[in-house]
Amino acid sequence: NLNHQFSLFDLLILIGIIQGIITGILLLNSKQNKRSNKYLALALFSFCLLSTKPLLHTLQLWDTKLFRFFPNAIELALSPLIYFYIRSLVKPKFQFKIKFWLHFIPFFLSQTYAFIVYFTALRVNDFNQKDIIAKILHFNDIKQLDEYLLLISLALYLFYGYKELINYKRWLDNTTSDSTFPNFKWLKDIFNLSIIIGVFLVVNHSLDIFLDLKSKSIIHYNLLMLFISFVIYYLGLKGYLQPDFSFVRNEIADNKTVAALSTSKVDEMKVLLLKAMNEDKIFLNPKLTIKELSTFLNFPQREVSLFINQYFKLSFREFINNYRVEEVKSKLKNNDFSNMSILGIALECGFNSEASFYRVFKKNSGISPKEYLQQ
Repeated sequence: NLNHQFSLFDLLILIGIIQGIITGILLLNSKQNKRSNKYLALALFSFCLLSTKPLLHTLQLWDTKLFRFFPNAIELALSPLIYFYIRSLVKPKFQFKIKFWLHFIPFFLSQTYAFIVYFTALRVNDFNQKDIIAKILHFNDIKQLDEYLLLISLALYLFYGYKELINYKRWLDNTTSDSTFPNFKWLKDIFNLSIIIGVFLVVNHSLDIFLDLKSKSIIHYNLLMLFISFVIYYLGLKGYLQPDFSFVRNEIADNKTVAALSTSKVDEMKVLLLKAMNEDKIFLNPKLTIKELSTFLNFPQREVSLFINQYFKLSFREFINNYRVEEVKSKLKNNDFSNMSILGIALECGFNSEASFYRVFKKNSGISPKEYLQQ
């Protein structure tokens, strides 16, 4: 019986699926971020496949011979795909190696099992017989195990993905002062959305275990699928609209353990560093790196980095930007520069990105450059 009324829920899920497919195709064909976009596109296609599951029931397709136990175990591919998307963004030289297929073994096993159940049940016409075959093959138990594995997978890949982002941020802050480098702050949205999905799963499982809600209603799963439709829309659109993140990350800060600097070395480095900043104004170079600064001071890179971190309690990036902000303030108060725009002054003082200048200035001063000028 397929006389089912097409509902608003079905329509919203279908819109999410169509939008995900279109955005995924656009991402695959985009000339920007080609290496990373393929992982996001595959993740979107996976979300779309996942979204077809409730439609099998709401449209009563599950009660047809062809779609009974339809093989769809895509959930376990989602977390690794999002993880590799993040990793390929923050590591421009990232290459997918053969060993990385290990991350998808749970998905391959689950999908193979789903095919076995489907094709075994497909051979019989009677629905009761189909259900008996699925029961013999422990279909419900395995699906329950998949859901638990999904929660574990989500937690693990969230942790390692966030670790990749933190490592990139640490590298960025202690390696270069170039404000054109991406900070990937928007990637935190992925973590927040994934956490919400994880909370949904935990709550839904708890409701099923303690209140047996699944036998009475599937509204809690429908709400999850509606949220996933929003995730498809958001990630697809946000990912597609990202600028081209073409940058080189080959100047890696030396993370070796550094012995505590002697008092004489601290004093010497402090004098040379303050001279470099106050007299030579090396910070005016918008692409200044820790390597260039250490060469200028004639000290090892790791020692200069350690000195700035420990003595000034700042990252290299913060240290340089503080000097740039003070230079901007100095010029804003100087009538000789009254004919220049605020942005023009900022560019002269070492900033090379309008957005980062306004963000850094407000963080440093508590007010915007315009408010500072008025005061």
